[in-house]
Amino acid sequence: MLTGRVSLTRDSDKAWEYFGRTDPYYGVLTHDPFRSDNLTEEARGRFFDSGERYVAYILSTIRRDLDIDLQPTKGLDFGCGVGRLTIPLARVCQSIVGVDVSESMLAEAAKNCREHGIANATFAKSDEGLSGAAGSLDFVHSFIVFQHIPCKRGEAIFQRLIDLLKEDGIGVLHFTYAWSSRTSLARRFLADAYRGVPLLFGVRNWLKGRPMTEPMMQMNRYDLTQILRSLQESGCHRVHVRFTETGYFGNPFYGVTLLFQKRRLDVRAYG
Repeated sequence: MLTGRVSLTRDSDKAWEYFGRTDPYYGVLTHDPFRSDNLTEEARGRFFDSGERYVAYILSTIRRDLDIDLQPTKGLDFGCGVGRLTIPLARVCQSIVGVDVSESMLAEAAKNCREHGIANATFAKSDEGLSGAAGSLDFVHSFIVFQHIPCKRGEAIFQRLIDLLKEDGIGVLHFTYAWSSRTSLARRFLADAYRGVPLLFGVRNWLKGRPMTEPMMQMNRYDLTQILRSLQESGCHRVHVRFTETGYFGNPFYGVTLLFQKRRLDVRAYG
């Protein structure tokens, strides 16, 4: 079992360096206008505008549902990609570090920060212990990232993010947990077949005019029982849940964005 898990981990890391090197914007948002051979300045503008809108939404949700005006001293954007969300988050945090497994993504993110006049963001390659995030944090963030990481590895990274978070710090982390009911059984079967038989996915790429070696993005479904257990046992007792629906190659997945504060409350039930 361990061998298979290591293989999936390596496959995931290699996939993201591939996309970071060949198709970094499409690797973040899988829409054809963001492919490297389609990318225009207008499309790049829309790409970064989507990040601005998302961060504005997150800030308003934290203010409304956790009653907190977010002003972090030090934040971390896990799976930062090319900086779509790191850039607007840098305007909220005094300093922020973006981490990603792809060195090519990190280089592009640093370039984008320079172009947007962002001077308080640094970048580091991700590892199991998130060693690039020196010291404690008061804000941790990740969106549409954990779904691409094998679940056991992702759960360990999730726990590490919580451990790095200061008391009263804020987390905003996203996980997929199930197929959408709108995804047909045939699509589910085909997605699992692609994952189990890489050559089949290569044929699919060839039929669509893509390189046969282009890797498949993993879409992993997390057990929310384990995620909630980690939050409760780590004293992250103020939690707000927002449901999401994301997709890859037309296959919708249900997910949740967990907005939480690392604050212990008396959670014992009295009846």
